[in-house]
Amino acid sequence: MKILEVIESKRWKNNKTQATASIYGSVPYCTDLDKPNWLIEMTGWTWRMDNGTIGLGRVAAKTKEEALEIMEAFNERTWE
Repeated sequence: MKILEVIESKRWKNNKTQATASIYGSVPYCTDLDKPNWLIEMTGWTWRMDNGTIGLGRVAAKTKEEALEIMEAFNERTWE
């Protein structure tokens, strides 16, 4: 049984202030004038659990291969 799957890690980033925000909350801009300053960028690879939880409480992996290794180890430990 698969507990984790690898997905892209993304976040909102303001191209003027460099501020960042989660894509899993409300949008980070307050006005239509500020909206163009915010873009969604990929920051690496993370994990989605079968219950919908995103992440493992750690920094996202830099490569998909690294994320897959972590996922396989997690899945094996879970079912031992």
